[in-house]
Amino acid sequence: MSALAQRIVTQPIVHYLYPFGSTQPENIEIIDLGGNDGPLLFCYDQEPLIPVYNYPLFIKAKYTRDDSGNQRPVILLNTERHSQAKKEIFEKWDFQDCYYFFHVLAAADWYRGYQYCAKLTPPDRRTIRKKYITFNRITGNSRVYRSFFIAELQRMGLLEQGHVSYSEQCPVHNTHYRENMLSSVNEHQLSFEYVAGSISALDQISFPLRIDHKTRPAIPNGSQSLSAIDECMESFLHVVTETCFWEDKEHLTEKIFKPIVARQPFVLLGCANNLKYLKDYGFQTFDRWWDESYDAIEDPIQRLQAVVKIIQKISSLTNHELEDLLKDMSSVLEHNYRRFYSQDLLDQVWNELESNLEQAVAQLSRPMSQET
Repeated sequence: MSALAQRIVTQPIVHYLYPFGSTQPENIEIIDLGGNDGPLLFCYDQEPLIPVYNYPLFIKAKYTRDDSGNQRPVILLNTERHSQAKKEIFEKWDFQDCYYFFHVLAAADWYRGYQYCAKLTPPDRRTIRKKYITFNRITGNSRVYRSFFIAELQRMGLLEQGHVSYSEQCPVHNTHYRENMLSSVNEHQLSFEYVAGSISALDQISFPLRIDHKTRPAIPNGSQSLSAIDECMESFLHVVTETCFWEDKEHLTEKIFKPIVARQPFVLLGCANNLKYLKDYGFQTFDRWWDESYDAIEDPIQRLQAVVKIIQKISSLTNHELEDLLKDMSSVLEHNYRRFYSQDLLDQVWNELESNLEQAVAQLSRPMSQET
C-alpha cells in the first residue's frame, strides 16, 4: 500500500489500524511517506463502517494537519462497495471515497497454504455424515442475528442435522443471548413476540454447541485459518454467517472464502444482494440446485428464514443423495476454488484499488482549508 500511495499520491501520509481488526484512535499507526503537505490516506479497510461508532476515528482523521497547519484532505480506503453507512459518513465528513475488496487480498494471504492441505479431500471422495456446518462465534451487538438463526434451526428440529458452533454467552461482548436478543426489539425493530419466541427456543438447547476447541472455555478467533477441517469434509453445506447482516451494505469478509477454499457448497447469511456482489468478482453460486432468491429479500428475518428453508430441504435428503449432489456440483466447486487462487482475481482487485485511488486523488481539487 505504501508503494502504491507514493506512486499515485503526492506527499501522502498513511494511517492504518493495528492490530488487525482494531477500531479505536489509540490503535492508529502512521506511515510518513514524506507527506509534509499531501493528503491523508486513512485505511479503514478491515472492518465495516459504522457511522456513530467510527466518529472518534474520523474526528482524528478530519483534523490531521500538514506542516503548515492546514487540514489535510482525507481519502478513506474502505471495503464497502455500497452502503447507507458509507453514504452518511461521506456526507458528514467530506472525505474522498476509495473502495476496494480488501478481504480478497487478506484471504489470499491467509489461505494460500491450503492448496497443499491433504486433509481437504476432493468432493467426489467425501463421506457425508452431517447435512451442514455453521460457525457462530460472536453473537453480541449486530451479530445477534446468529442467535435468531440458531433459534430457527431449533424450531425446525434441524440442530442435530449439522455441526453447529454457538455459545449462550458471547465470548467477545460477554453478554447472554437473552440480553442481546431483547435489545433487537428496538435496535432492529423486531416484534417482542418473535424475540420472545426465539429466546424460548434457545432456552431448550443444552449449551455449549461446539464443533472444535471443545476443551477451551471460549471459541477463539479463527479468521486466519480454516476451522474444523475434518468436520467440514463430512458436512455437505457450509452456512456462512457473515459479519454484516441487517444493513443495506455490500460487504463481505474472509468468511465467504472458507467454503470456497474447502470446495463446499454454501448459502450466505449476510446483507441483501451480497451473493450478487460475490458473483460480480467471477464466482459462481448454486441456483441450479436451490432457490437463491433469498439474496434479494430485504427484510432480514425473512431472508434468514428463507435460508433455513434451504437447510431444511437439504436435511431431508439422505447422505448418499448429498454425496451424489456434490459430484453434480463439482464444476462449480472447482471453478470457485480456481478463481480464488487465480492471479486474475488478485489483479482485478488490485487494479480496482489503483483505479479508485487515482479517481479519489483527482477529486482533491479544492484547496485545503485553514482553521480559523
